[in-house]
Amino acid sequence: MRRFRIEWTAGLVLLALPLAAAAAGSDSDASPQTIAAASCLECHDEMATFYARSAHAGASCASCHSGAAEHLADPEALPGRPDASACLNCHQSGAKHMNWGFSEHSLAGVVCRDCHGIHEPKASPDSKGAVLLKDPSSTLCLTCHQEILPRLNMTSHHPVKEGAVSCTSCHDPHGSRQATLAGRNESCTSCHQAVRGPHTFEHVPAAESCTICHNPHGSPNRRLLQVAQPMLCMQCHSIADNRHGQTGAAGARITGAALRSCTSCHSAVHGSSFDEHLRY
Repeated sequence: MRRFRIEWTAGLVLLALPLAAAAAGSDSDASPQTIAAASCLECHDEMATFYARSAHAGASCASCHSGAAEHLADPEALPGRPDASACLNCHQSGAKHMNWGFSEHSLAGVVCRDCHGIHEPKASPDSKGAVLLKDPSSTLCLTCHQEILPRLNMTSHHPVKEGAVSCTSCHDPHGSRQATLAGRNESCTSCHQAVRGPHTFEHVPAAESCTICHNPHGSPNRRLLQVAQPMLCMQCHSIADNRHGQTGAAGARITGAALRSCTSCHSAVHGSSFDEHLRY
């Protein structure tokens, strides 16, 4: 087994030489991180290539793996695997990770290494066809959230498998919606700006949550509707005779086709600035 010494300049790997060949050099300018990494790579030489090109190449193994000193003294004493707190010692700048402790992933016991590769990018194994997605990050999400994959293949769906959007376009994997001021509708209307309120005449379900009527991942119904019209509307509204009688303008009879699509008349279903019956 070959013994390595890694030399650094400004945090970049310049070359990895056998220790015997570098013995003539001086260790006066060697950092503790360099010495620690070289000590680990003496045995874990299969990690040398990964370590040199990874984002953690400038870090000491001991800064992530607890018990590294004990492991060096006794190989039987296995070092600890880094948890979220170890990662957050460095990855805590800005607001990206400030709500990790309140996030759904954290509460479910997920740790950073479950999604992020420590030494190299996390591989995304085939998860019931999820590998066919064009977006690698969404493929990784679906290795756990497998119940979502059938929705993405339904007739009406957000274009995740086409690569136009990803799971992280709507979901923050490091945060929690309970810890932010933005509601669920804010996420939807950031793209669907044409239906953004407030409106003079609000449609209460639409103002409360888009997901009351729409399934954001996919649906067999048009426009991501949870239930097809008119049954979706009739879960809240009845057809009153004084407004939906059997005759229309000039005594013409209203056909069943007109009643099968509520939005044929109530086109401003998300809210209106002009009509309280949301017709326009």
